[in-house]
Order: sequence, then C-alpha cells, then structure tokens
Amino acid sequence: MLAAAGTVLVALLALLATHHHYFWYGDTPAAYYGWWYHLGDMVRHGRWAPIDPHAWRAGNFAAEGQWGLWSPLTIAIGLLATAWGDMLAVTIVVKTALALTGALGVFRLVRSYDAPPAAAYVAAVLVPMGGVTQYLDLPSWAAALMIWALFPWAWWALRRTMLLGANPLPALVLGYLLVSVGYVYGTIMLAIAIVACLVDCLVARDRAAFLRTFFAGLLLGLVAVTVYLPGVLTASVTDRETGWGGFGGKLTADPLTLVASVLPTNALSTGTLSVLPYTYLAWLLPAVLWVDWRRARQAWRPLAGLLLFFVVVLATVLGPGQVGPLRWPLRLQPFLVQAVVVSAVVLWSRFGSARPSATRLALSLGWVALAVLLALRHSASKWPAHLVAALLIGAAITLLWWLVRVDRRVWMAPVAGVVTLACFAVMHAFFPHLPSPQRHAPTDLASYQRLYPQAVGDLMQVGATDQLVQNNAKAARKLPLGSAWYLTHVSSQSTYTTISQKSYKDIYCVFYQGSTCPELLHTLFTREPTTGVKRVNLLGVSSLLLIRKNYPPEHLATPPPGWRIADDTRYSVLWTRRTPVPGAGSVAWTSPGTTVSAVDAGTTSTSFRVDSVPAAGGTVVLRLVDWPGYSTSAGSLAEPVDGYLLTVRLPSSATGTTVQVDFHPPGWTAEIGAWVLALLGGAGWSVWSAAVRLRQSRRAL
Repeated sequence: MLAAAGTVLVALLALLATHHHYFWYGDTPAAYYGWWYHLGDMVRHGRWAPIDPHAWRAGNFAAEGQWGLWSPLTIAIGLLATAWGDMLAVTIVVKTALALTGALGVFRLVRSYDAPPAAAYVAAVLVPMGGVTQYLDLPSWAAALMIWALFPWAWWALRRTMLLGANPLPALVLGYLLVSVGYVYGTIMLAIAIVACLVDCLVARDRAAFLRTFFAGLLLGLVAVTVYLPGVLTASVTDRETGWGGFGGKLTADPLTLVASVLPTNALSTGTLSVLPYTYLAWLLPAVLWVDWRRARQAWRPLAGLLLFFVVVLATVLGPGQVGPLRWPLRLQPFLVQAVVVSAVVLWSRFGSARPSATRLALSLGWVALAVLLALRHSASKWPAHLVAALLIGAAITLLWWLVRVDRRVWMAPVAGVVTLACFAVMHAFFPHLPSPQRHAPTDLASYQRLYPQAVGDLMQVGATDQLVQNNAKAARKLPLGSAWYLTHVSSQSTYTTISQKSYKDIYCVFYQGSTCPELLHTLFTREPTTGVKRVNLLGVSSLLLIRKNYPPEHLATPPPGWRIADDTRYSVLWTRRTPVPGAGSVAWTSPGTTVSAVDAGTTSTSFRVDSVPAAGGTVVLRLVDWPGYSTSAGSLAEPVDGYLLTVRLPSSATGTTVQVDFHPPGWTAEIGAWVLALLGGAGWSVWSAAVRLRQSRRAL
C-alpha cells in the first residue's frame, strides 16, 4: 500500500507545475490519443478493421503495430476515450494507473526472489523515477509507458509458473497484454526475460520448469507473429529507416554517463532534445558496494537469469544508435532501471554485509563524487543542481550505512522512500521543462468535433502546422495535429504515422504528423503521366485545408475552377469542390475502352461491375494505397500508378463480372492461425493445469 501511495503521489505531484503535464507534450496529443479514440470508436460500432483507406499513408493499422489492434488494454483505453469527453482527465487516469501498475509489478517481481516486503517497497518507489520514464514516457510516449508497466508483471507471472508449477493463465494473459500493445521493445524485453528464466531452469537443472517456461514462450511467440508479421511483410514499401546507425547520436548513452546515473540531475543532451536527466537510474546504487561478495559468489546461481537480463539490457542501452528499424536505444533505459533496481535490491537483501566498513562507505561516497565530476562534462552550468543532489545522496547513503551499522534496518525502507521523493523534487526543481514541444492541444473532445462543418468528402491538409500550434495556443484550437483528426467528424488524410507509405510520402511531402511542404498545393494540380488525371482527382480529395501562413493571400482567395472557399479563418482557408467526388476506395481511372459501374467502396474491400474491357485487356486504378495484402478476384494487380495507387489489370473475359478487391494484412492466414493456436493452446494448458491441481487437492483430502 505504501508503494502504491508513493507512486500515485509522485504522479500527481508532477501536475503541480502544469495540470496539462501528461497531455500537452509530444506524442500523446499528436499520436496516441487519436489512435485510442479511433480504435475505441471502431470497436464501439462493430467496425474493427486492420486498415482505414481514408487515412492513406497512415491507414495501415496492422503494419503500424502501435495501434494495438489485438490489445484488450488499448481497446479498453479507446472505449474510455470515446465515453469520457474530458481528454485531460482520461490521460491523467490512464497514465497514473500505468505508473501504479509498473511500481506494483516491480514489487511482486522482487518478492518472487524471496526479498522481504521492505526491500520490494524500496524497489517499487525507485523504478518510476527513472529519467526517461519521468521526462519522456509518462508525459509523451504512452506505448512505452504501457509496456514498461506490464513487463514486471509478465516476468513475475512467468517465474511463478516456472518455479511453482502454478497455473500458466496469469503468465499467458499478462504476456499477451504486453505483446499485443504492439510496441516491439516490450516484446524484445519479454523475450530476454524468457531466456533469463530458461537459464534459471538450466542452472537449477529443473527439466519440468524448463519445459513450462519454453511452452509459455512458444505461445507468446505465436501472439508476436500475429502482431508484428504484418509490419515485417509491409516494411519494403514504408519509409521506416533501416540499417546500422553506429554509436552516439540522439537518445544514446555511454558507460561513463551511466556511472553518473546515481544523480537525479545527471543531464544529457541527446540530439535535438533538451539537456535533461534522461540517464538517471537510481540514487541507491552506491549501497551495492556493501554487498558481501564472498557470500554472493557462493550463492549467486538462483539469480543467474536476473543478472543475465541486467547485462543484456545494459549492453542494449549502450549499443548502436540504430539496428535495422530499431533506433534510439536510450528508449530502453526504463527497463535498465528495472533491471538495476531489482538486481541491487535483491543482492542487498540476500548478501548485504551485516556491518559494512567505513572503507565501503568511503567508496560509496567516492562514487557519488565521481558522478558529480562526470555529470559536469555534459552540463557544467548545472553545477548547483549537481551539488544539491550530491549532498542529498551523500547524506542519505551515510544515514543508511549508519542504520545498518547500529542494526536499525527497520528504518532503512522509510528513509529510502523519503529520499526517493526528495530526489524527485530535486530533479523537477532544477529541470522543470519537458523535452517534447508543447502543442497546446485542446483537451475537450467536443471542441474537435465542432471543427470544419463545411468540409465535404475526404480532406487533405496543405501546409505545415507543427510550429504554428507550438507558438500559438489559439491556432491549436483550430488546427488538429496528427491523429487529432480522428477526433473530428472529418475524413482526413493528414493523420499521424510512424511508418508512412514511401511513394505517397515522397510525392506529397507529408511529414509524420500530417504537415506538408507548401509545394504540395502545386503538386496536387499536376497531372499524373500514366492517366493524365490531376493528382487531386486521383486521391479523391474534395476538401483542401490550406494553412494561411504558407501562401500569399491572393493565392488563397482564388481557388481553381470547380472549387470554392468554404471557410476562411485567421489560420487557414478551406477549399471545397463544388461537386464532391468519391473518396478513398473508389475507382479513380479506367483505361480507354474499359468501363465499370456499381462501385461499392468499403473499409477492407472494393467491388465494381466490369461493363466493358477491350480485347487486349484494361486497367482500373483505385483510390487506395497499394499496400502488400491486397488481392483481386479477377485479373491481377499491376505496378501501382504513380508509385502508390492500387492498379488492377483485367482481361477481356472479365466483362460482365463483378470484381472484388480485398485487403488482408500480408501473412493473414498465418497470423490468424497463430493467434487461434496461441489462444487454444493457452486455454487448454490452463484448464489442464487447473484439473491437475484439483485432482491433487482431492487426493490430499
């Protein structure tokens, strides 16, 4: 209860500086909240789908992964977002609950190593204070916060099944929740934890435990196939960077920086982000020097998996800046915090010296002093902060050492809890600002749903808004950014994506959050060479939202023929077609001699009747991105027109038939099969385990 109260207190204290702490910054308003809402809205209306054609380059939810299509947790958050119009309140509740979940999970994980409740309490209050958790995950990266919160629970449940032969249902459910979030780092950490558990089984020579752990990992691996295979098979057409990034750069760390990570003021500049204490791990680490290493060498084997996890995560955080599509290794720092804190607390609880010498205290204080010197390398101007932090931690370490020496260990946990809160206060007092830009996003759902009632059909934003909304709160109330478009009643192409269809993005110069370069307006009214049709017509756009600051007034006042000014504000001008055209999914063009009718465009399929096709065959171009996974019931898919438009090649024999063009994520049969097999295998194993336990209990009677 004390760990839970401390975590909630810290989460709420962060709101003192600004009550918008968890919403106004970074990817929460620009990406995650809109994703949550749209997913919840789809489920509420029975329209769960792996794709949204109207979102174009951002519409491949299955390949995106982070949408959490298979995640009960993400869907539940989405349903909450659709039912509660106060977006700020929803965000505070969700993020506070996740912080609490992560802290309590660490408590249970530490207890699984037979550490006393006091030690588990210390670990639970320390873990949420990590630098990346405080400055990036809690205020901005919601998916990272979700996997961080679920991971210790999943590891604890795996150990429970491994060690005790307990019913595997909790491990499988918690593992499923972790994997299905769709943020691949969580699955990677789970895989490392499974390997760590297997190592524990090998060290203990427990064959039955090894098989239980291996089978649990196999079932969760099947879930990972369902969640991540679409992204892997779609990667070739996306704009996601791959390759080797080398060491250094944005959101990377080095060993010396981590040596100084005992200071909550150990600030690090990571590329374009601010100088902030991202690398802070835990102030308590110098106390590890009081461990009786002789005893530890004799009885370390039960901790083999834990130590392996720590080493692997440490190597990952210190690794290259990019490996394939994975980048910014400091994102995994919250898991390093978990590994460091759990390892340190468990080691101390098992092998702590009964009376650590003054020499050991001096070594601990020397670590703190060295941390100050190293911290000054990156942020010399913050020397007052480092001095305050060093005095606080030095005094705390000395007090803990004295409590051990006089055998008053009962006071160690309360002291550690108070010092942890004090370190939190020091951190935020000297570093009150968050790195992600404040975008002044409105927090009432109704304000979004009143925007642009004059818009018709599919809408496309033309021009950049990111800097505008950062500098102007009034503009932010009129210009949705990224996934905030899902909160409106407007069908917009200008939503947020982390992958983006490469050809579409290159032609229309669309940034990840939906802003575009000003040259897009000219591009839209150029003719595509193959069809001779203006690109704005191929896209089926009937509304163009032009950002005023990007264009001269006379240009905005003279829309092209067939278009009119539907709305004119201080920040934008809305052009709409006098006669709207069908939007995404419809037929954009047919080759000479080829005619179609009865076009029916749905979310995952488009059908049309073929009225005529020349003897040499014909071509039908659809207003769809040519994602991998589309198929046609007649003819074949041809090279996409303009590099991104889905194109169907029809033989003359197709005349008089109805053609069905369907989308299923690539590898769909394998993905559904893996999902069903994982669920059936997990359910069968859980029922069998329960039956065995029931039979054993009856025999005992």
